[in-house]
Amino acid sequence: MSRLIKVIFYWCERDQICTSKSMYMQQTISSASFERILRTPAYVPKKTRTNSLRKFISWCDQQEKNRLLWLGIALMGHIGMIVPLTLLSVLFLASNNFALWIVVLCGNMPVLALNLAAQPPKVTIPVMLISLIINIVVIALSIVTFIV
Repeated sequence: MSRLIKVIFYWCERDQICTSKSMYMQQTISSASFERILRTPAYVPKKTRTNSLRKFISWCDQQEKNRLLWLGIALMGHIGMIVPLTLLSVLFLASNNFALWIVVLCGNMPVLALNLAAQPPKVTIPVMLISLIINIVVIALSIVTFIV
């Protein structure tokens, strides 16, 4: 009895007046392949991993209450301190390389423009982080050109 298929139809009476459907079907399938499927261990879902970028963007979105703090950090800390230090490193360590001046100014212009346009921290914080990375790379490149 490796395969047993039973199909049973129930029809309503001759008048075809029924409260339920007019036809019911019951099917029973039994075989070795189906028994093997039923014996496999239960499906255990993997833990969902959240993307680091999504975590960062959601954190930036939560910083809306600290908007004035981020504006001060961007203008006074970033534009007022880090950019001049980067430009001084270009001036003294990289022999006043014009290409590095362009990189620094173009990398930091969006920070100033977005803060003056009063964009939310969800927009300004990632731009400020990218600008900070550009400044660090320019300072490292200035040190390398000074040594070589």
